[in-house]
Amino acid sequence: MTGIAQEADIAPSHVFYYFNSKEDILTEVFKHQCNVIVEGMEALKQQDFAGKINYLCEFFYTENKSVNHLSTGVMYEAIGASVTDSALATHKNELDRCCTELLRVVFAHQEIDEQTCMEKAEILYAVIAGSKLNGYFSPNIDLAHGKELFIKTAYLLAAEQNTDNLNPG
Repeated sequence: MTGIAQEADIAPSHVFYYFNSKEDILTEVFKHQCNVIVEGMEALKQQDFAGKINYLCEFFYTENKSVNHLSTGVMYEAIGASVTDSALATHKNELDRCCTELLRVVFAHQEIDEQTCMEKAEILYAVIAGSKLNGYFSPNIDLAHGKELFIKTAYLLAAEQNTDNLNPG
């Protein structure tokens, strides 16, 4: 906590006044970043399909003030800790719910049932999360590669009227 105070150039007593532990700080930062992501994704509602894909690429795969290497690292740190921390798990579950609901609108133009639409949104969400994770931890895989995979997946899912044929068995 003292190191955090030094890095923030404030007295340690100020940090302890607002936070009881590093875990409390992580929870607040995670909660804030979850809000940034959900609020940023709200713009999807006003776009056509191509606009939605382009917007998501810019939002998630281009380093910016809101979503960048540091914020991605914090998110994955908090997600890892959410396995044993119920407060973080609650925020992570809400983030997942909001993101898949917002990604559902990517496929709203298609004449598909609600379950298929949500499944496609979940797949797209998994691609974003996985490609961002790979871009963060793998030195040979960068955000441009993740962006390319995201675009291919989105257009493949959009071309599929029904994903039943993707289920094994």
